[in-house]
Amino acid sequence: MEVTAVLQELAIKIHGVEFSYGAHNVLFGVNLDVAPGSFLGIIGPNAAGKSTLLKTIDATLKPTKGVVYFKGENLTGVSRRELARQMAVVPQETEVSFPFSVMEVVMMGRHPHLGRFEQESEYDYEIARSAMEKANCWHLKDRSILELSGGERQRVILARALAQEPSIILLDEPVAHLDLSAQLEVLTLLQEMNRKHGITVIAILHDLNLAAQFSEQLIMLHQGKIFAAGLPEKVLTAENIKAVYKTEVLVIRHPITGAPQIVVLPSTDEREEDPAALHIHLICGGGVGGGLMGHLSRQGYKVTVGVVNIHDTDWEVARALGLRVVEEKPFSSISQEKYEENLQLAMNADVVFLLETPFGRGNLPNVQILEPLLDSGKPCFFVDPDHLTDRDYTGGEVGRLVLQLQEKGLLLLPDQLDVLRTVQNLRKVKNGDKAALG
Repeated sequence: MEVTAVLQELAIKIHGVEFSYGAHNVLFGVNLDVAPGSFLGIIGPNAAGKSTLLKTIDATLKPTKGVVYFKGENLTGVSRRELARQMAVVPQETEVSFPFSVMEVVMMGRHPHLGRFEQESEYDYEIARSAMEKANCWHLKDRSILELSGGERQRVILARALAQEPSIILLDEPVAHLDLSAQLEVLTLLQEMNRKHGITVIAILHDLNLAAQFSEQLIMLHQGKIFAAGLPEKVLTAENIKAVYKTEVLVIRHPITGAPQIVVLPSTDEREEDPAALHIHLICGGGVGGGLMGHLSRQGYKVTVGVVNIHDTDWEVARALGLRVVEEKPFSSISQEKYEENLQLAMNADVVFLLETPFGRGNLPNVQILEPLLDSGKPCFFVDPDHLTDRDYTGGEVGRLVLQLQEKGLLLLPDQLDVLRTVQNLRKVKNGDKAALG
């Protein structure tokens, strides 16, 4: 009795499910609990078993082993009509071959609720209208489905699914063939249906960044098994992605939503090795240094970073690249200890670049550090001086300090493109090409 109660509390429970197409095994011992009102994203490479898993949930395929429970009941005991009343499916391909009007397509979602010879009532039309308004396609009601764009057609198919009044919507790559604007529109609609109306959403999503942004939970399939499951930040790690997708990536946090974001790195054999191993120290923060770190490290340079606060975007990138970074506590001013650690790291470098980060009292030591470096003869460069006043929140102290440091030999560069040119010249000099200084 207690087991039945637990099952009834779940929208879907998959227990030990396996599936084979003839002698070809596709799913192996899949176990999964889906809570009502959740938004579950299914990710994984091609041929991982994603679509097959979805088809076992909607009863299109019967598992060769194991059980799928729908609201506590074995799915094999649920009639197709009853399932269609509670579960809507949006397939990967949404092409419609006949010139039905949009209203006619959406009204098809009411069929599971009608008797064999029953006609649609005013109530059914109201349900359809409500679904179309939610999907932002009511204004298309008299248009032929064949006349619509991909994004418009997908909204209509979603409206048809909503017209079923389901508690669960299953979607197989619902945005695979849409442009970015249409992708965001469709996924935002699904998120709204999930949050405002409590509809459980289970969606196969190809784009990992979109999956991270919209899903509450993720499962990562690999070779027919669940490789990882849980919150997006627990599933979308560089290690998991490398193991499953055979691709090296950076995983950073979205600056607004905080969701993990995936940046693909070139494969190892595309990276050049620098025999001179020029050591470059970047002083940055606020997300201005990530791209430069990645480019320089891929070119074979030794790159170190400091001081940046933990969870700063530059800190995220430096850690993901495996760079040595001097880190300070989040939202904290640079301490004397971290200043000295940064100074020691910079002293060991061949060249130091202070990038175009915003400056306040908290990170002023990242500017003050240049004085002892210049006194020691270390080449130091300050990037983007022309826009310093827009970034100086110290009452002009940074500007005055930069002028003083120029007298000690601080050099100015207009942008990061000139940083790259300077690094190339320094590399040549280190390799013995003195003409590069000219």
